[in-house]
Amino acid sequence: MSAKQRWFKGLWIGLSIVILCYVGAYLFLYAGKDQQANRYRSTPLPDDYTFSFTQDFDEVSIPTPQAGLLNGLLFSVPKSKGKSKGVVCFWKGNGGTLANWGAIAPTFLQYGYDVLVVDYRQHGKSKGAISLANFYSDAQTVYDSLKHRYQEARIVVCGYSLGGRIAAHLAANNHPKFTLLIDPASAGGDFSDRFTDRLYFPLPSVNGFVFPTDEDVQKAPASVVVISTDNTNSTAYQLKKVLSHKDQFVAVPGATHETMLTHPQTLQLIKQLLSGS
Repeated sequence: MSAKQRWFKGLWIGLSIVILCYVGAYLFLYAGKDQQANRYRSTPLPDDYTFSFTQDFDEVSIPTPQAGLLNGLLFSVPKSKGKSKGVVCFWKGNGGTLANWGAIAPTFLQYGYDVLVVDYRQHGKSKGAISLANFYSDAQTVYDSLKHRYQEARIVVCGYSLGGRIAAHLAANNHPKFTLLIDPASAGGDFSDRFTDRLYFPLPSVNGFVFPTDEDVQKAPASVVVISTDNTNSTAYQLKKVLSHKDQFVAVPGATHETMLTHPQTLQLIKQLLSGS
């Protein structure tokens, strides 16, 4: 065998190995697509768990499509403060349950807004299968339930982290007073998900949870306010370039994803947005 023949043989063997690895990795990732839901599970709570907060609240159960049942807490402005201005529909981050996320309520109650916080499926007492479609349909069902109690112009949608992705989708398909996205992000991270989609294009996606937040923000008929860290590569910061004149973008220097929700500048912006509305 000549040197040239050996070279072509080696090249063919090398290409065959690369192709086999490429196809094998794709099949492995595609087979585990349904298991990606594990990233979005949280701590369960027993059905008889009793929530305890100093603010007035009602515990609610909201049936949703595809056999979902969401557990929520609706906090009310004290009667001594007068009639509420409306309601904040708050979408929490991926971790924890209402047992700790209920503590967010005073952030909005102090400015005269009732607050609804719900647990996603397989968080706390909430039940049902987890999927991207269910995240979105559940959120819409919750939003529609609020419209039976409040005029839509009095509903403020707010979301943090994963909840920011959910809130953005609601903003795209409804007409709330405005939507506040606090450092929106998802459990998997956009970079890895979008990279694998491009790597295996045009094969069917191996990702079950790619949130099109940039597209949702552009479709939103009402104003959207985005609060981001100063990390220019973050999901939130990237939204700056797709916002329109009706929207607002605020980068908080020195804040991290973990500190963003309670950062003084975030709290000050919430005060500005809600005090005068």
